[in-house]
Amino acid sequence: MRVFTDAEKQQLQTKIEDEQERQRALRESIQIEKDKESKRSRGIISTAFSFKYGFLVLIISLLVWDVTILLERRNFDHYQYGNLVVMLMLLFNHIAYQLTKRGWLSRVMKIIAWTWIILGWAYLLWVFKAEPI
Repeated sequence: MRVFTDAEKQQLQTKIEDEQERQRALRESIQIEKDKESKRSRGIISTAFSFKYGFLVLIISLLVWDVTILLERRNFDHYQYGNLVVMLMLLFNHIAYQLTKRGWLSRVMKIIAWTWIILGWAYLLWVFKAEPI
């Protein structure tokens, strides 16, 4: 085994400290990049979150407004339900494709949404054929 002189020991100690400083700087830069990515992803998530629930609030408020107008008029002709049918189509589709992503609940909601689309379009076509504008 070789015995190091004081100068060699000092050079090795300097190299070790330089290597430790380089590794610390590398870890800090990696952490900074992770923080930036985390902030970016949180921004995207908050935007998606606000879209999902903001649009849901809009659909529900329009649905309540349609029902209120329908009840105020108290004239229950078949052609007045068109707005209600369209708003329910929007509501079911939004729940099916934005709020439920996987699992059996997602499949059930997609079936309900597509069933309502078919029935809603059939109703709207019947109304516009029965009552010309």
